[in-house]
Amino acid sequence: MATVNMASDSVQDETETAICGFKEAQQALAELPPDHPQLSHWHRWADEVFQTKAWQPGLQQAMTIAYARMALRNGALSDHPRSYHNELHINDLLSRLMYCAKRFQQLTPNGLAVMSFFAACHDLRQAEPRLEDNLKSLVGANEKASFEEAHRIIQLVDDDGLWTEHHVLLLKTMIEGSTFGSGGKRSKNFFQGNLAKHLLEQLQLPNKNDEQLVLLGCDLDTANVSLPISEFALSAVHIFDELITHEHVPISAHQFFSEQQKIYFFEQQTFNANITRELFSEHKQHNSDKLIALSEHIEQLPADMPAEQIKAEFLRQAKQLEYS
Repeated sequence: MATVNMASDSVQDETETAICGFKEAQQALAELPPDHPQLSHWHRWADEVFQTKAWQPGLQQAMTIAYARMALRNGALSDHPRSYHNELHINDLLSRLMYCAKRFQQLTPNGLAVMSFFAACHDLRQAEPRLEDNLKSLVGANEKASFEEAHRIIQLVDDDGLWTEHHVLLLKTMIEGSTFGSGGKRSKNFFQGNLAKHLLEQLQLPNKNDEQLVLLGCDLDTANVSLPISEFALSAVHIFDELITHEHVPISAHQFFSEQQKIYFFEQQTFNANITRELFSEHKQHNSDKLIALSEHIEQLPADMPAEQIKAEFLRQAKQLEYS
């Protein structure tokens, strides 16, 4: 059994200091608008699925802390909110997880609990510097710091036995495995899409069900490819806005909404877990021709067209394709 390396490079920031426990998290979330979904849907589901588990109250407290920190650092409570990686992204992953749980009874309460916390914590950190001694690592600095903060949250609550060393290892592999992109430039080990499959090959977990849990968690993170094409397009706009506003990525709207969409959809994103292949692959395949048509439509526009006009045309054309 692999052990978990708990050496930490990330430091507590103002958000961790402000929301240092469950009480502070509740106070922060009370400031959200009345129509904000918060975690209400997940809490109702968890009350039913985890009702016999002694660790349920601790898990719900940990989820609340993570959700409040996400809202304060990156979302509705932030002075500089991110358009994609905010607390509503947590809701998206949890809704997909609950969808899977209803259709696959072999997902155990322990596995669903680990994946729930993964959903809440995998994007907690989004602006971490890449330290010099980590440049050879395939794991992203944001993902590494997100796991470290998730582990600190676990230590704030009474987990009643949920967070065994093995479950912490699964959580760590899920969060670090959600590193997305191409690892070819940073290592001799090349990967496309999320890193989970590559990390699992190194770990060689004896239980294949555990591998499937890790793959499932990371698959849910990129399952926007299976949404109706107009919803997928809206998520792409949110990602672009965040890349420009927060990451200052030097990419044009013309390139992002044409060439880059095809690269993401057809080359980088894949479903690796058996469950996501069964539940989501057909929906992605249904979007294939529409995604090609959408990207090619943008390619026909002038390359120097203002970004706001390209985004509006991208959304308009996606909506038209959805009903064609």
